[in-house]
Formats: sequence, C-alpha cells, structure tokens
Amino acid sequence: MPEKTEIRQEYLDKLADLIKIPSVSAKKTGLKEASQLISGYFQQLKADQVAIDDEFEFPLVIAKFKAAKAGAKTILIYNHYDVQPAEPFNLWHSDPWTLTQRDDKLFGRGVDDDKGNLLARLTALAEYLDAHDHQLPVNIDFVVEGSEETASRGLSDYLIKHTAELQNDLVIWESGGYNSKDQQEINGGTKGIVTFDLVAKTADRDLHSSLAPVIDSAAWQLLEAINSLRNPDGTIAVKGVYDTVRPASTREQDLVEKYSTIDQHLLVNDFKLTAPLLNSSTREELLKALYFSPALNIEGISSGYEEAGVKTVLPAQAVAKLEIRLVPDQDPHDIFDKVAAHLKEKGFTNVKAVYTLGEKPYRSDLSADEIQRVIAITKHIYGDDISLLPTSPGTGPAAYFYDNFKSPIAAVGIGYAASADHAPDENVRLKDYDDHIEFIKELISSYE
Repeated sequence: MPEKTEIRQEYLDKLADLIKIPSVSAKKTGLKEASQLISGYFQQLKADQVAIDDEFEFPLVIAKFKAAKAGAKTILIYNHYDVQPAEPFNLWHSDPWTLTQRDDKLFGRGVDDDKGNLLARLTALAEYLDAHDHQLPVNIDFVVEGSEETASRGLSDYLIKHTAELQNDLVIWESGGYNSKDQQEINGGTKGIVTFDLVAKTADRDLHSSLAPVIDSAAWQLLEAINSLRNPDGTIAVKGVYDTVRPASTREQDLVEKYSTIDQHLLVNDFKLTAPLLNSSTREELLKALYFSPALNIEGISSGYEEAGVKTVLPAQAVAKLEIRLVPDQDPHDIFDKVAAHLKEKGFTNVKAVYTLGEKPYRSDLSADEIQRVIAITKHIYGDDISLLPTSPGTGPAAYFYDNFKSPIAAVGIGYAASADHAPDENVRLKDYDDHIEFIKELISSYE
C-alpha cells in the first residue's frame, strides 16, 4: 500500500466531511450542502471552471481542468454525491454518517457508492498536480450529479444543456470494483429501467369482508392484473415488449460467458434461495436473461389492513410498485405504454398504470481504442486477471452520456464483492481505495 501522503490524508478527511452530509436523494435532504462542499473541493484544486447548475431540482456540479497543451484529449469523470437511505440504523456497527476505519476497511454510507470513488479520484488529481507543477497532459472534466439513486432525474436535461462544453474522448464511470473472484472488473454499460405504480380502485371505501362472495376486491383485481403481465417462466407477457430488443453481439456474449462470475450455484448459496430460479436451466440461459434480456419485478404491494391483529375488510384500493429492467433498444415510455395497453386489452378497467421513473439502457463491447488504454492500465495496476463485461445487470444513466457524447464508457472503481452498497455497513478496503488513486494517476500519465 502506498505511503499515506499529506494529500492522501487531507482527502480522507474531506471524504469524512462529505459522508457526514446525509445527501439522500429519495428524501431530498443534504443535496445543496453536498454539492456546495464538492464545489469547494474543486475550487481548492484550482479548477479552471467550477459551476453548480440547479436548474433541474437536483444540483449538478461541473468542474473543468484544462491541459497545458492545445489539442489534448479529454476525460470526463462522472460521479454522484447522493446516497441511499441508511436505515435500518440498528444493523450498522458504527454511525453510517461517520467515516470509520476498522480492520483496514472504511465504513460509512456512500463510502463506495459513490462518495469514496469521487474522493479517490480527487486525491489522484491532487497528487498528480502537486507532482507536475499543476500541469496536465489531458483535459479532465467532472460531472457530479445528485439523483443517481433516484433514476438520475434531470441529468439528461443537464447533459443536453452542457453537451458542447463537455465533449470528451472517454467517460470514466461513477463506480466499479472487484467481483466475487477478486478480479478488477471493467464494465461498459448499464441496463435501463421503467418504474410504474399499478393502482386498483373498486369502491369508494373498504367494505365488510362478508361481501367477498359477491364483490371482487381491489386486492384481487390488482393481483390478477399483475399476474397477467408475466408468463410462468418469468418472461414478460406484454405484447410487443421484446420487439425492439437488440440481440447481443458474438463478442458481447463471449465476454459475459468468459468473465461473469455468476452461476446457478452461486445465486442459490449466496442468497440462501428457496424460490426456484427462472430462465436458468443452463448457465448460458441464465447469463442471457441476466445481461441481455428485460425483466419484470414487483417492488412492493400494499392493500387493506396491514397492522397487527385482524380487521375483516374487503379492500377498496390496492397499490403495487413495479419495474421493468430494459436492454438496448427499448425505451422506457414505449414499454410503459405497452403495459398500459395490455391492461386495457385484458379488461382491467379498474387498474390504472402510473409512470414514475425511467432510464434508457446502453452497452458496449469494450473494443474502442480508449477502452484498450483503460484495460492496459488496469492490468498494470491490478494484474492481468481482470474481468471485462459489456453491461451490468443493474441500472444507471450510461445512455445519457453516450447519446450526447458518443464516447466509450468504462466503469472502474474502489468497491469489492462485500462492499454492501445500499445496505448496512457499506465499506471499501483501504488497499482498493489506494489502488484506484494509482489507477487514475497512471491514466492521466498515459496522455503525456
């Protein structure tokens, strides 16, 4: 592990200050404070330009560091300062809003997702500038948003607004890290998503449950509507959902087959599963479903009496939150419209679909020249045994960046398989944090 320089300690202290701010986008708390603190960090680094744009509710921080030579290439580094809620607090072994070191690990909400990644990159930039008389061989732009954990609301508008000034040759994604085989993983994209509520209403108030033989409840209506959306094998039963799905290329399939650490036994054992796996009779089928196919999920259902004891009612209203993970070239609004049309066609007139959030998907086969630069540096820092994946099974705003800049995207970061993102005791290993600092410095140096 590199010796802890004064700069490195200074930026660990800055990370601690940032983690103190509960910048939870779902609750809209701490966002202004976090964006202002990060803006101050950029100003202290003497960025050529620093701005906070708050036109679209969730403030966006932009910072630009210009190269010493004309015609230099540009790296755009994307991060986010918002985090997931820290509840349940009782499952944390230290205060989630206090950066805590235990057993060569750092703990705190956002230490991996995503404040730690941002501060590791700022540390690398600070150390490089300090060692090179504040001269850069490459332009470095930062885009730090405040709504990544809530479908990056407003980010598309921000990027369209700032497209001309943020043109770049490479996007370094907000996070990444080691997989379950302890290989550093380079990821080239994300699935998209559309989320929506289904609301069933069958009467103006809850009724006595003795009427159940002759009156259908909102709960039954909702369950039947939800059940109509999915086939027994887990595929989506909505007409037209698969019409625009882009097949995976041979290279994309080969990358997933070679580098994905996921198989049937890992899923069952790691999560202690008792429910059957879907689309998983072979590993090839499982990987196709996970990386290259859309999927429907029920996030939650609520209806009737849900407190302790018994209340014999026939619910007049039932609500469910659902999501469909999307793959290229599916569009969130188009898929939602197909769901609404399906419900109407099946006669669920008492069930209303309400669009909530959406993000488009993007994936890459990782063959671009700038990605090859990243791969070479990753091997030098982390060793030859790395993993290359064209997409993540998770969701993020990668498509917004590609749509505006058409530049390759690489996710490399400080996390590892047990980082517990979004969960209690979120953590990173100090060695991984320091290694990422070295990775970013070498990436900058590669443009000299």
